[in-house]
Order: sequence, then C-alpha cells, then structure tokens
Amino acid sequence: MHFPRRKFLQTSALFLLGACGAQTTSSNQPQPSPSNKITFWTMQLKPTFDAYMAEAIAAFTKQNPGTQVEWVDVPWGDMESKILSTIAANNIPDVVNLNPQFAAKLAEKKALLDMQTRLTPAEIEQYFPNIWKANQLGSVTFGLPWYVATDVTIYNRDLFQKAGIDPARPPKTYDELAKAAEQIKAKTGKYAFMLTMDGSQVLESMVQMGMNLLTADGKAGFNDAAGKAAFNYWVSLFQKQLIPREILNEGHRKAIELYQAGELAVLLTGPQFLKVVAQNAPDIAKVSDVSAQIVGSTGKKSAAVMNIVVPAGAKNVDLGVKFALFITNSENQLNFSKVENSLPSTVKSAADPYFTSLSDKASTTDKARTISASQLAQSEVLIPPAKDLDKLRKIIYEELQLAMLDRKNADTAVASAAERWNQLG
Repeated sequence: MHFPRRKFLQTSALFLLGACGAQTTSSNQPQPSPSNKITFWTMQLKPTFDAYMAEAIAAFTKQNPGTQVEWVDVPWGDMESKILSTIAANNIPDVVNLNPQFAAKLAEKKALLDMQTRLTPAEIEQYFPNIWKANQLGSVTFGLPWYVATDVTIYNRDLFQKAGIDPARPPKTYDELAKAAEQIKAKTGKYAFMLTMDGSQVLESMVQMGMNLLTADGKAGFNDAAGKAAFNYWVSLFQKQLIPREILNEGHRKAIELYQAGELAVLLTGPQFLKVVAQNAPDIAKVSDVSAQIVGSTGKKSAAVMNIVVPAGAKNVDLGVKFALFITNSENQLNFSKVENSLPSTVKSAADPYFTSLSDKASTTDKARTISASQLAQSEVLIPPAKDLDKLRKIIYEELQLAMLDRKNADTAVASAAERWNQLG
C-alpha cells in the first residue's frame, strides 16, 4: 500500500508490496448484464487485502443482487500508464484507486466524475472535512477519500537522555526541534533529524511554518517574510551542520538507515515504519518511543490521502458511484484499517476504540496508531492538487539547495524561485 506524497524507498509510505492480479465475485452469482457489472482497480493491495476485498465485494453484491465486481490490482508504478492507455482505448475501469496528485491531472482534462454533484450532504459529512478537500480542484471534487496516513515522531530515548533532553517531553515544533538538534550534536555528535527532498517532506514543513505556496491566481505566494523564514530555517540548520548533508541528494531510505544505525535521534515518518525499525534494528526499536507529528507556527499537520475515483467515461457510472460510496463507508474503512496499518477518512471509523483506546500493555505500535488517528481532524494535504505542482517543487528545492550551499543567500533564493515560477505562467 502506498501513499501519494511519499516516495520513501518507493516504499514511500509502503505498507506492502503485492503482485498484479485480478479477483472476481463468485461464479454462483446470477450472470450480470453489462449495466450491472463494474471493474475496480486498486494499487498494490494484493495479497494482504485479498480476504478483505473478497468479503467487501461479496457484501456489495449481496446488497445489490445481480451485480458483479471485478477487482484488478495494479502495481504502483504501472497505474498512470495503464489508466491513460484505457482512456485512449475507451475501455476505462468504472472505479479506480488513485492518489490526489495524479487524479488532479485527470480532473484537469475533465476525465473524472464530479463526486460533489453525486453525493448528498449527509454522505459528504461522513468524511473529515480537511481530508475531503484533498480531492478538490477548483470547484470540482474528483474523488472520495479512502485510506489516509499522518506522520508521527519516532525518537530514540537513549540519545535524548545523553543530550540532556527529557524523553518524556520530546520536541513538538520545528523551533524546538532546531534547538534539540544543537543540543544533540553538541552532546552526542549525532544528528537530530533528517527530512528529505525526494518527495514533499521539506516543502510540507515550510508550509507548516507558514509559507504560502500559491496565490489565488496561481502566482508564487512564498516571496514574503514567512517564505523567507522557512528557507532560512533549513539553510541555517544545514550550514551549522545540524542536519545530514545527504538531505541534498538522498531519500527517506537514508533517514531510516541513519535512525536504525543510532546516528539520528528522530525519525519523522508514518507509524508503519516502526515495524521496519523493529525488523532491522531491534536494539534501536527497544529504545524508541513515539509522539505527535512535529508542527510549525501554523499548527497544521500533514496527511497523505489515497482516493477512489469514478472516471467520467466509465461504462457504468451510477453503479460505480454506489460502489465507491460503499467501499469508503465507515464500516468498510474500519475493517480495511485493521488489516494493515492505515487510517480511515471517515469520522465514525476514527472514533472506534481501535483508534482511541490503549491498554496498559499497549505496544509502541499501538501508541503510534492512536496518536496518528487523533491527528486526523487537524490533518490535511498540505500541498494540494495544482497544475504543474512537480515543477513548482523542483524550482523551490533547486533554489533552496543553492542557498544551503551558500551560493545564494536565502532571501535571494526565495525571490529567484518566485520569479522562475511566475515566468512559467
């Protein structure tokens, strides 16, 4: 299972790696007519979700006699090309699991159904409002939110103690984290943390610090005091050698490696990576604890969202919408979350004791689940779908790196990034 904003290991929020395959409902079902059959494509959910999907599809067909759902699981890296080829061949699936960034590109071409016009207010209200917005482009809502991830702070208690930081009071903000970085480096010679530029982690942190990416008319909104302060934050840490130099060219895999080697005190990531640490570095796992996601002055928390879309050119739009609503309803999302370490996008699911209660013997993983779920109401996709988003991220990172390497001062780099972006328009 992948999350869109992460390319961590290209296990970016990788919960699992599965094979491509297909699954259909029982042959004992009445043979459906073409108008009662839909095809549902997902991204890398096999084999972990085989049993869950079979049960969900069986429940849907029981509620809708005479219907049939064909489930096709597609490898993460193949989804975009396969969807584009089916659109070209006019043979597109009826329901598709995508991420908001790619779905937004299809929505720009009016290739996806506007779900806002197909749902009742009560149906819309079942989803967290901020998570619902992740699938909006202008006035169009191009998908329904499905499973979600919110980052947590995994930290090494031993390194905190050696640095004179109370492990019971880990940093909560980027300002506190910067101060901790100085203390940790001075007392232990280790680094406090490492965010990466292979995806959106660093950019998201700057948004959390108050940087406004775009104005209402799509121009650069970051050439102001908040944008300059966010640039200066990273430039200062880098030039003081308080973050690893690998931030310039390494991905999330490197951050995990450094944390597992005891060279990094804090890992800002999804809670599922606790399992990775436990498997690869059991001694580090034993001294690891977890706390809420680090925030900036805005208090915003980041979320990664996967969605369910219904293509406008699907053969069975009405049944597709019905199935999309069914697979993302509260009961099904709760069941889905229990199979693997993900979060639901519905308010009712997240209120279940599975996400809200901890026993006295709760593991660090259980603690991480409740912390990440408690963040859902305040979490959002900090870099919302926008035209040429990849180009904007590339421009900002290029200019930020020039400032970090002292080839430009931070303020000049911000102005240059804004100018380059505005020239594209």
